[in-house]
Amino acid sequence: MFKKIKGRFAERKTQKERTVISYEDMPLEDYEQEKTEMSPKAVKKIIIGVLIALGVGLIVFAIANREKLTWDNITIWWNYEVLGTAGKGYPVNVVGSEVESGNFAINQGRVAYASDTSFITLNSTGREICNSQLRYTKPVMKAAGNRFLAFGLGEQGFQVQKFDKKLYSGTAENAIFAGDIASNGRYCIVTEGNGFYSELFAYDKNNNRIFKYSFSEYYINTVAINKKGTGCVACGISNNNGEMKTGVYVLDFSKKEPKATYEIEGDYILDSKYISTNRVALVGGSASYVVKVDDKIIKKVEYGGMPLENYCFNPSTHTFSLALSQSGDGRSCALITYNDGGGQNSRVNSEYGCDSLSTYKGTIATLDGNMIYAYSGGKLKYSCYAGTGSKRMILNSGSEAFVLSVNQVRKIDLTRRSSPDSAKK
Repeated sequence: MFKKIKGRFAERKTQKERTVISYEDMPLEDYEQEKTEMSPKAVKKIIIGVLIALGVGLIVFAIANREKLTWDNITIWWNYEVLGTAGKGYPVNVVGSEVESGNFAINQGRVAYASDTSFITLNSTGREICNSQLRYTKPVMKAAGNRFLAFGLGEQGFQVQKFDKKLYSGTAENAIFAGDIASNGRYCIVTEGNGFYSELFAYDKNNNRIFKYSFSEYYINTVAINKKGTGCVACGISNNNGEMKTGVYVLDFSKKEPKATYEIEGDYILDSKYISTNRVALVGGSASYVVKVDDKIIKKVEYGGMPLENYCFNPSTHTFSLALSQSGDGRSCALITYNDGGGQNSRVNSEYGCDSLSTYKGTIATLDGNMIYAYSGGKLKYSCYAGTGSKRMILNSGSEAFVLSVNQVRKIDLTRRSSPDSAKK
């Protein structure tokens, strides 16, 4: 027999009858969230609004970075940063026994340099992308974006390079003394002249000669080609009754005669660069100059009696910068940035020397021995160890720099006071 188990039973109340009290003595039903139905039209409006905002943002970003967002840059980024095998990181040992300070360039975190034996490019993680042999006693490298011109100073050989491969190897009729290249692949070289002081030859991206000009009064020692490769500014020196003078030629490759010529008495030009569409900065021994190509005007930038210690060009901000020694011994440099009209943008009175100078937007940095000092807003922001044997420093951002030493290429985080000093084996 089965016994009946006694127990307590209660009627189960329906949901409407049930009232459960919370800790706050409130019915739990008051806390239940009601599901809100959103109409398809409202959802559509929100999606359209988000897409419009994203589109506007992308347009603004593209306009701000239009010089960087070229097909060439995008292709290289995709192939060697996204798809490519990553490198082992920096520092990376230099290929060859020596790299001159001027033969070192950075473009969007990618390195290029020309040593006494090779032309080398590295991606952002230190992976070697290109290694082309150079056979020049005194190699010179010129860079513009992902295009490079390498030649032997006083020799006849030259090479045109892309970031990932050699494009062309040529031989000039006479010794080469200057050259430059545009980011679209057009380039020019200056050679010793046949019956002239100098001769300039310009070529298209397929290495076909498109222009020639012979100089009968000046030995051309520096040339700057414009962004589109349609013209250049060439500077040379001569002697006027024992006094040195400089000739400046503004050349259009579609015209036989110069658009404009200038004479600078008692000074010489060390280097030159287009820093905007029609403005060229000339860095001289006792003063700098800005040539306004269309206006046919030359603006003189005085050094105020201070020796020039270093300089750099920054076409992305249409500026150039000078390091002038306030003490006369190479120390206590004034770091001054000028716009493309020759007007002063900023000045920092540094207590340090300047073995190398670089700018990035509002940051200006100097390499003094093995230390980097970076300034922003007129004040010292970073003081960072660059490693022994440092020769050249180029800012990659406001807080990062690449350094060329006697045997390494290093990536330096300026927010850290020290960084590894020897390459990974």
